[in-house]
Amino acid sequence: MPKRTLAIELHSFFSYLKEKINKVIDIPASAFTQSRQKLSPDIFVGMNQVLLQEYYTDNQERIRLWKGHRLLAIDGSRATLPYSEKLKAEYGVTKNQNKTEDVVQARVSVLYDVLNELVLEGVLSPQKTGEITLAHKHVKLLEENDLVILDRGYPSFLLAFEILNQKADFLFRCKHGFNNVTKQFMASGNQEAIVKIAPGKDHVSQYPNLTKDTKIRVRLIKVPLESGETELLMTSLLDNETYPYNCFKELYFRRWNVEIFYNRIKNILVVENFSGLTKHAILQDFYCALFISNVQSLIIDEAQTEVDQKTSGRRYDYKINTSVSLGFMKNKILDLFINKGSQATLEELEKLLVKQIIPIREGRKFNRDVGKYRKRAKPPMFKNRKRII
Repeated sequence: MPKRTLAIELHSFFSYLKEKINKVIDIPASAFTQSRQKLSPDIFVGMNQVLLQEYYTDNQERIRLWKGHRLLAIDGSRATLPYSEKLKAEYGVTKNQNKTEDVVQARVSVLYDVLNELVLEGVLSPQKTGEITLAHKHVKLLEENDLVILDRGYPSFLLAFEILNQKADFLFRCKHGFNNVTKQFMASGNQEAIVKIAPGKDHVSQYPNLTKDTKIRVRLIKVPLESGETELLMTSLLDNETYPYNCFKELYFRRWNVEIFYNRIKNILVVENFSGLTKHAILQDFYCALFISNVQSLIIDEAQTEVDQKTSGRRYDYKINTSVSLGFMKNKILDLFINKGSQATLEELEKLLVKQIIPIREGRKFNRDVGKYRKRAKPPMFKNRKRII
């Protein structure tokens, strides 16, 4: 994951390797650039799948669940890419209030385990690909008893129908005017209700297995917020004894961890500071960032047990500092590969992480300034300018 000038990153990389392996030879940046074209970005996708399969298999005592459900979120974002005519044609540009056409952005979508902080799948697509289209692709990875949380840009009959066909469940945040049924519910004095929703005409015409009589039962829930607004939730969790009304506000809030994930890969892993200018290099950097994020989550999970024991008598619960942990991990991950997952290397890294902890202060709130970024220009990425320190 080189973020500085390639020549400096390569010198640092090979200097570190020389301490571990004999007969290591430095290569220039041009040789690296040519060689990386032979490496498929899918290698990181495959490594990530091996990591996830290993974690979710025979590891029940460590996997965090909510009432027996694996708690997942689907969410989208955008990634700013270096400007080039090829990338502009491939991914598209974003027009802002200044009507510029030199900001190349891709659409990002992830399927994320919010309790175990793991990316199950990540996609980098052209902007013209809609978030719901990408969500349909993620749904194919759902397993029985998964519970998916989605923001209000995602609710649709078809998406709900596909999730249920995977024997999974959903929790949508809905617009009040999603359909006539939700409008009537919001006008009523009820806090919750079980209703039936039907597909729209476009769904029936596009999908032969659907008819206007194909309906699904959902539970509508009103959640009053501190701001005075009322949030509308739609879920397939119909049993009010197992899933009482009072649990849904906190349950939906769990989705926030996917926003924290985007903050991590954008502002800590600095994924948008791409190390190359081609689609091939960008996909390598993107998929590698997802893989490193998962490696970090698993290593932190191991070390967190010791943190919990160490801080059990303190006023606050504590967690490992995410930013610092990534700094420690950059070279230690190389050691793990060189030493084939050495337990001694893992234990050494965990000892470093346990020393870097911060308190968890529940209930803190900050005023949200939704317009603070509108007038701030994003620094352009120059082709010949990278960090040197």
